Amino acid sequence: MEDDVSSQDTQEFFAFLNNNNIARETRVYSSTDTTTIRSWRATVVSLNETGHPSTPSPCSKPVQNTDSTEESLDQPTSKTASSASLFSTIKNSETTNSLSNSPCRSIIRSTSIKSFSSTTPLSVDVPECVLVVPKSCYEDFQPPEDMPVLSERKAIQALSLITAERAQSFSEIQLDEFAIYIDNDKFPEEMRSLHHLHTKIGHRSFYFDGIISIGDTKLYVRRVPVVAVPIGNYSSISKHTVRDNIWLQSSLSYKKSLFYKLGKPAKEYARFFYPFLWVADLAKHFVDFLYIMAENKRSVSIHHFRSTFAAWLKESHGRSPEFIEWLNQHPSDDYRTSIAANIGFLHKETLGVLDHHKAYSHAIWAEIWEFQSFTSPPEIDNPPTIVTQYIYDCFKHLPFGDRLQVVPLSLKTNALRNDLIRQRHLEFPSKLHQSTKTLSKAAKALIANIRPGDTISTLRDDAASGTLWKRELSEGFADVDRWFALVQSVHVNKKGVRTFDVIWYYQPVDTLCGLMKYPWNNELFLSDHCSCTETSKIEESEVLGVHDVDFWGTSTTAAELFCRQTYLQESRRWVTLDESHLQCCHTSSLPLESQSLKVKSGNTYLLHLDLKSSFSEPCEFLSSIREGGRRVYQFRRLLRRHQVDPNARDARPNELIYSEQICKVSRDRITGPCSVKFFRDGDEIPTPYDRDGTGNLFYITHRQIVANGVPVCLPLEEAPKSLHQGFDPLQELQKLRGIDLFCGGGNFGRGLEDGGGIEMKWANDYDAKAIHTYMANVKKPGDVHPFLGSIDDLQLAAIRGQFADNVPRIGDVDFVSGGSPCPGFSRLTNDKTTAAQRKNQSLVAAFASFVDLYRPKYGVLENVLGMIHKKESRNQDVFSQLICSLVGLGYQTQFFFLDASSCGSPQPRPRIFVVFAAPGLELPTKPVQTHSHPPKTREIGIGWLPNGQHMATREMPAATPFKYISAEEATADLPPIHDAKPDICVAYPDHRSHSSTKMERARISAIPVRPWGMSFAQAWYGEDKAKGGSGTMTAAERKLFPGTNEETDMSKQPLSVQPQSNAYGRMFPNKLFNTVTTRPTANDAKNGRLLHWRENRLISLMEARRAQGFRDEEVLLGDPSNQYRIVGNSVARQVAVALGVKFREAWVTSLKRNRELERASSRSAAEVDDFAEDRVTLEAIAMNDMKGTSARQLKSLTIRRQSTGDLTPSTRVDEARASGRRASTQIQEMPVRRKRLHSTAVVVEIPQFSKRRRLNRI
Repeated sequence: MEDDVSSQDTQEFFAFLNNNNIARETRVYSSTDTTTIRSWRATVVSLNETGHPSTPSPCSKPVQNTDSTEESLDQPTSKTASSASLFSTIKNSETTNSLSNSPCRSIIRSTSIKSFSSTTPLSVDVPECVLVVPKSCYEDFQPPEDMPVLSERKAIQALSLITAERAQSFSEIQLDEFAIYIDNDKFPEEMRSLHHLHTKIGHRSFYFDGIISIGDTKLYVRRVPVVAVPIGNYSSISKHTVRDNIWLQSSLSYKKSLFYKLGKPAKEYARFFYPFLWVADLAKHFVDFLYIMAENKRSVSIHHFRSTFAAWLKESHGRSPEFIEWLNQHPSDDYRTSIAANIGFLHKETLGVLDHHKAYSHAIWAEIWEFQSFTSPPEIDNPPTIVTQYIYDCFKHLPFGDRLQVVPLSLKTNALRNDLIRQRHLEFPSKLHQSTKTLSKAAKALIANIRPGDTISTLRDDAASGTLWKRELSEGFADVDRWFALVQSVHVNKKGVRTFDVIWYYQPVDTLCGLMKYPWNNELFLSDHCSCTETSKIEESEVLGVHDVDFWGTSTTAAELFCRQTYLQESRRWVTLDESHLQCCHTSSLPLESQSLKVKSGNTYLLHLDLKSSFSEPCEFLSSIREGGRRVYQFRRLLRRHQVDPNARDARPNELIYSEQICKVSRDRITGPCSVKFFRDGDEIPTPYDRDGTGNLFYITHRQIVANGVPVCLPLEEAPKSLHQGFDPLQELQKLRGIDLFCGGGNFGRGLEDGGGIEMKWANDYDAKAIHTYMANVKKPGDVHPFLGSIDDLQLAAIRGQFADNVPRIGDVDFVSGGSPCPGFSRLTNDKTTAAQRKNQSLVAAFASFVDLYRPKYGVLENVLGMIHKKESRNQDVFSQLICSLVGLGYQTQFFFLDASSCGSPQPRPRIFVVFAAPGLELPTKPVQTHSHPPKTREIGIGWLPNGQHMATREMPAATPFKYISAEEATADLPPIHDAKPDICVAYPDHRSHSSTKMERARISAIPVRPWGMSFAQAWYGEDKAKGGSGTMTAAERKLFPGTNEETDMSKQPLSVQPQSNAYGRMFPNKLFNTVTTRPTANDAKNGRLLHWRENRLISLMEARRAQGFRDEEVLLGDPSNQYRIVGNSVARQVAVALGVKFREAWVTSLKRNRELERASSRSAAEVDDFAEDRVTLEAIAMNDMKGTSARQLKSLTIRRQSTGDLTPSTRVDEARASGRRASTQIQEMPVRRKRLHSTAVVVEIPQFSKRRRLNRI
């Protein structure tokens, strides 16, 4: 080992970092260096020419299948010690060289067995590139040149005698044609890469076979134990590689001070050795970097490897041909993933070179090795779930209620929260109502005086009326057995009978709240469901009461009832009550057209141009004209660049061309709006426009013109003047300050940030490796404050007023996100009643408690569909109870049922998302489905409402702008890794798979690769899965799997081998990935379709990352099992981005409604865009109780800036609450603006037998 780093080298490094022009050392390369490189290259070339492995190319791509009859003999010849049944058959598959783009030379192509004559010898040539066991370990192996096979001791003795005769001494022995392997029960004589020695559990004993030599004397040795791998050229910037300075030592050679210098590997070991050389050079550069930084008293962090490390490397070694050779194998300047993937080997090498103090002076070890950068509170056994009193009262009746514990708020915390509640006009904490509301009945005189604007009640329709609405009793108290309605108009028939057109109120039990405990018995929700078009009308005789309603009141009102939100029953959405909601579209003076989306010149929309196609196309609206008595709409087509520009076939699918093509369509062809942004050609496309259309976002850089009849694409110098562009993510915006609960590795939080309106300032998770992974990916570590510990620990600190950098003060948090643990609700969890799963379920209450405590402006919670219970267990529905608690606090609320694939993810991953917003703010809308469903996708519904409808159903749009992303499309650039045994992929460090045992490998090999998607059940039972042995699997192969092939009683067979099992299933390359879970287990009967469609291995970590949308440059920490768990626990990035775009849109709309926007903009540079201009927006309103004016006068809500910099809706709600006004006593004085000519003079004939029926929708 060398230690010759000069002071000049140190000065060079810091001169580079500080951009100083200090003279740099001039390096002179000897002819020996060049010769070494040429020799190494020649070795690689010779291997390519013979069909054996070479150094991988970062640009290599998997070989596309073109011949279904292509056969790959990718199983090694059976050893004598192996069971003959393990490799008794040869399966059809494809095999390519693991490190090159060329197929192995041994692949046999044949179209028919008849092409061979009966005398033609048939040979099986096993390609070395996929051998797992060295050839030297097989029976009848003959060393090259018929060399005798000696033990290490005898070989050293023989070499000693020869050198003694020549009067020579030696300490170095050349080792060539070597293979290095492990030998234990699980992995008998399997080759291993050297970077695993002493760095991986169970990898402490390696052996090598090969030719040792001194001069012309060569001997073959077998089973030489390897105890150390000395590597030279460390701590010397003037040395650019360690390739020719790697040795092995055995116990015997160590005692004799002898070193085996590694030369040329055996052909079958080349795929292990050459990638290791890259890792060995990485270790040299890593240790050198740490050494120089320590010498200059600077601590190295994982963040230095984002770009600083690469810049230093290029400055120090950039002119070296061998370094350039090494550098070109890595596709980026970000080495974080490479460091994390090889951290065990790097740690071992660092401690072998640097002294302990110098090695551990760097922060990187605490960050990615020991995971001690952040400390957590002491753990306790069976910890309770900490909640506020309000949340405890809401959730205590559920099965996990005994896990909940109330901690009283400190005086400091309570004062901060009360101030925030006043600012944001939310519900003050109070005791939940425990009994049914008692309502008075109206006298005849009061009923006779009913006018528009009055709130009335009637009996519910009974079953005889044919209504689908069921009478249901909610938890805690039964709802009032009446229906409530807001009178819109009054009719009198010829007989003088008065009837009423109304807008229905909904009670909590009629909504998503269902049977769960709603906190207030006096709250109604106005709906968008009126009776104007119904034939059955409410007669005066049916009215039970006329009620006082406190509009925009709270649960403490002195009025009989209060109403502060409107429930939009089609979208299951609560929004702040608006003055316009008090009249339906039939009585409003506003034209009906204003209730829907209006097209506007310059805006961009998606059009379903070809009804035979399932895709929509983005176009710019120009004008509308009348043709043939109907209105048609003229659009400019915005063409897909990769389809029309021959020079840009690899353009992103959301890059458009501004064309001169005009099309005319009817209104029904317009499927909805989209966003298109202009960028100059050559500019880096900013997030989220760089996400291939996720979020319904497109961009243009070129236009198309027609020159001499030929369309030509030219760069745009500026945006077309007529085009109404989407938002600019580069323009400054006052972002929502967020906290990321249950943050995991951060895929959800970073995706929300990618939308452009949120900036995570705090993060919380109990998993140390997850929180360190989160922080390793933060662009500015000082801007995010992590709390390592449970949400209970975090909440307890806040409740007690123990605020800190990582415990935000009440009022500082604008946005709360969380993906609470799903095992408590997942279908993959067999027993959801265990203590651990009850704890997981209770964390939904913890999230709700956090919202109650911090009262943010916005928030979102994600979980699996199982959080919504089935019909028979609706009285334990955690989802509905969460809705009750949020709406009870006054939050506008909605939930979305989203498939990840609909947003551009290559996996289905259906999930529910609960979003909410404080009163007066714009509530986000559901993300547009941008990607199609795969074929045979079923329309499913989740949850149940009292009218028999589902809470939500999967959307099945007629057209989307993009096709779904298949598994193969998402991973097309990843090179083949076959059995993944080398465990190194230089270009994609996480392209590593679970290390399979000999038995697992044999089982996987028994699953055919064609037809696509084969599994054990299909291979053994056949397509109809009727009888064992009906498929292509032989009886010998069946013995590899659990159970027996003689058992006829399927109930006695393990689940993994039953006919309906998904165990040992291959993925479909042309379909979606299976939903990624926390652990890839091939024998999982539920989720075992995890085998690669072409290669004999499980899905790799990199493929799982792609399925979840992790960006390639983002790093995962921990060992592979921890990394995979972080990936599986994440929310798909594409969905997070789509939601983030919607939150940004809602936030910007809220800012635009602020009448003091100019003053706010001067301080925060908040952008004003027209992203959501075409949507009908709702301005929150409040009652203005002023003497001398009507109590029914309504005043629009404004926005005022608080002293804390908060943008908060400002009303006189507090004064109104204090006055205890009762709006309904004067509601008949509200002027009625009618579109339909209804009045008390209108005579309407109503048949006597007609029964009023409430519409069967909600």
